[in-house]
Amino acid sequence: MRYIGSKVNLLDEIREIVPAPKTRGETFCDLFAGTGVVGHSFKQTHKLICNDILYFSFVVNYALNSLTETPTFITTKSILKCDPVDYLNQLHSLPTDPTDLDFICHEFSPAGPTSRKYLSVSNALFIDRVRRTLNEWRFEGVITNAEFYYLLAGLILEIPSVSNIAGTYGAFLKHWDKRALKPLQIRRLQIMPTEFHNEVFNEDANSLISKISGDVLYLDTPYNGRQYSSNYHLLETVARYDRPILGGVTGTRADGLGSSDYCRATKVHGLYDELLSNADFTSLVVSYSSDGLLSKEQLIDLLLKHGSADSLVIKEIPYRRYKRTANDDRTLTEFLFRVSR
Repeated sequence: MRYIGSKVNLLDEIREIVPAPKTRGETFCDLFAGTGVVGHSFKQTHKLICNDILYFSFVVNYALNSLTETPTFITTKSILKCDPVDYLNQLHSLPTDPTDLDFICHEFSPAGPTSRKYLSVSNALFIDRVRRTLNEWRFEGVITNAEFYYLLAGLILEIPSVSNIAGTYGAFLKHWDKRALKPLQIRRLQIMPTEFHNEVFNEDANSLISKISGDVLYLDTPYNGRQYSSNYHLLETVARYDRPILGGVTGTRADGLGSSDYCRATKVHGLYDELLSNADFTSLVVSYSSDGLLSKEQLIDLLLKHGSADSLVIKEIPYRRYKRTANDDRTLTEFLFRVSR
C-alpha cells in the first residue's frame, strides 16, 4: 500500500538501531503505527504495542500485528457453505440495483451528484456491498471481531491499488488511470504467527503513553503540516462506514477525526516534550525527516532532556525527494535517533 512516510525501505536501518532484546518478548511500541510495517518486522521477536489515531490504521494493525493466525471462519463457512473471501469477492458480479447507490458510490464515484472520480462506479458499488455485508455479519454474529478486522483490512489494503489518485486522497485525477478501472478484490492476508499477546490501540498518542510501558518506544510522528486524516480520508470513511458529512471538492470529513497536532508548528515541540516526559520505556527510537517541523538540533535537545547523552546514536539516511521539476535535485535526510533512559 502506498503511504506517505512509509518505512518499508528503512526497515533494515531501524532494526539495526533498535537495541537487541536481552530476552524474548521484550516490548516494542510503535505509537504512530500507520500501516504497521515497522511493528510487523518485530512481530516474532517482541511483544508489540501498536497505536494510531486513524481508525483504518487500527484495523490494519489489528489484522497484521495482533492476530496470531489466519481466522478459521468456522461459523461463517457453515452458514455460507463457502469461503467468506470468495463470497465477498463475488459481490462484484451481482446485478446493479438502484438501492446499491450507497454512501461510497454516492460520494466517491461519478455516480453521485459531486461526480468525484476517486473510484470507478463498479468498485465503489463493491465497497458499499462489502461494508454492508461485514456490518450485517458482525451484528448477527456470523463473524467474530477478529474475522471482521481481517476481512476489512483485506479490503482497505487493496483500495489504493484501484484508486484514481496520484498518491494520496488529497485530490482525484481528472482522467482515469488504467489501474483504477481494474476490479477491486479483497486481499487474502498472510498472518505472521507469534507467541506474544500483542495490543493494538486507536487513541491519541499523548493520552495513551501514560497507560503503557515497556522496553522500546518507537516514534514516527507526522513530520510536517500535511494531515494524514485529509490525505487518507476515503480509507478512514470506508473503515468507519459512518456516513459523515463531507466537504469540498475532495470530500474530506467535516468532523476532522484523526487530525494531529504534531502537524502544527506551534504545538509539535510541546507535544513531543510532553510525550517523552510521560514515556515509561527503557529505550527511545525516533524517525524524523530534515524537512520536518522540528530541526535535528531540537530533536536532539528533547531526547537528551529525557535520555542519557552517552547513549545517543544518530543515523542519517539521504534520499532523493519527489522531483517537482526536471531540475529539482534536492535531497532529504531521514534521521534515526536512539537514547537510553
